[in-house]
Amino acid sequence: MIEILLAHAQIIWNMSALLKDRVWVMLSEVAKRGVYPLHGSRLGIFRIPVEITELSDTTAIINSLKSSGFKIDSYADRIYVTDRWIETGVDAITQKDVEANLEITVEIVTGDVVDIIYQIKPVEYFGDHYWIKNYRQKTDGRAKVIIDTIIWNSKIGDKLLDHYKKSQKLSTEDSIKKLDELTPLKKKPVPRDPALAQDAKSQVNLSQPKIQTDTPSITPPPQAPPAMTGGDTTISLTGTGDSYSKIEGPIDPEFKSKRQVTGAFQGIKVWGPVDPPGQLGIWGTEVTVDFDICVADGACIEACPVNVYEWLDTPGHPASEKKPFMIREKDCIFCMACENVCPPQCVKIFQKGQ
Repeated sequence: MIEILLAHAQIIWNMSALLKDRVWVMLSEVAKRGVYPLHGSRLGIFRIPVEITELSDTTAIINSLKSSGFKIDSYADRIYVTDRWIETGVDAITQKDVEANLEITVEIVTGDVVDIIYQIKPVEYFGDHYWIKNYRQKTDGRAKVIIDTIIWNSKIGDKLLDHYKKSQKLSTEDSIKKLDELTPLKKKPVPRDPALAQDAKSQVNLSQPKIQTDTPSITPPPQAPPAMTGGDTTISLTGTGDSYSKIEGPIDPEFKSKRQVTGAFQGIKVWGPVDPPGQLGIWGTEVTVDFDICVADGACIEACPVNVYEWLDTPGHPASEKKPFMIREKDCIFCMACENVCPPQCVKIFQKGQ
């Protein structure tokens, strides 16, 4: 009986070691190193923080990969990129030359974020090829070549460069360098010279025809300037509210029924009361953070797999002088990671429509 209990304990331990590596707890924006067991196969999952929802973008990705030498298929919102090869060797028993037809398929799942998935099937799936050595390592390497080629050569890479420029404030050259370091195994890489990219953008602008019109020009009436620069911004971070103290958590989960929206900052709703810089209220709609509780420990930023947050300077606030701003709130996948890791419990995630 003791031996049976020990065996069950070992099984539970192995399951726990597997469960801790689930993709949604990974901290990197592109999980480039993990291969995870799944029912005798191995599964690699990579999340790219870009949006591919237009049919034109999907078509552009397919066209850009046609010259890579891979087989390309698509269905609905998914693109399948397959690498096929012939493995040769010598049968250890018969000493005869043998060969096996193998393949690995990488699946691109488009949407508000892009997931790139591949599954290494057991070698038995292709036949009784027991003579093949290092099958998993070879297949994993080929999958990584496909992934790096997809990221570098397609529209996904273009959008990832824009993501680096906006979220990390990188220059075009530094963004391309970062993308190059991320994709060392890319096949037949397309040129991504910053000067060429700028020239291409200029050519696009110049190629747009100018429409001549006989309509007389009309001077628009003067308009009042917005409260602050930036899209849909009516909340200021400066003011005379300097007599406030830090508030202890947790965030009130019922705040939406108790508070009113007093404005917005770059399109993100702000729930009052607000009296900057000492009182900033609760920010967000689905991804909400009580800025008056937040101590800027950064746990939510590190935990988020899709880079919803970026730091926002809030000088003069008693709890902390920077806050995690949910600038990419629409990218949230509702994994609850940020809410679960927040030490002062100032984060609350609402499902869409709540």
